[in-house]
Amino acid sequence: MAYADYAFYRDTFCGELDATAFDRFAARASLEIDRATQGRAECAPPEMERALAICCCELAERLAAWDAQDKATGGGIIASEEVDGYRIGYRGSNAAEQQDPVARRQRELYNICTGHLCAPVNLMYRGVW
Repeated sequence: MAYADYAFYRDTFCGELDATAFDRFAARASLEIDRATQGRAECAPPEMERALAICCCELAERLAAWDAQDKATGGGIIASEEVDGYRIGYRGSNAAEQQDPVARRQRELYNICTGHLCAPVNLMYRGVW
């Protein structure tokens, strides 16, 4: 179950993805929200519905941007580019990210969730609910 529908994404969040792409990435974003909140988002109180929807939209856009980047670069990060000789160099921004870009992306998704899902009810709380 996605925490936001396309009408909310288009009208309230003012997103630019088409409906098919949004549905695909919103489903993945909702899974990330459930992972980050340890399943607490499913039973969140009504005052968290808007925060969950905005978080879902932002995560969906980030996932779509990464998908486009991965398709364009073959999964690497462009470090240098030469025009005449058409040479492109890929690398992470540091050695740890070069070895584990998935961890960097997971951290970024978690930070997005933290920014939206801590008030008025802290769904990111790691203690006993």
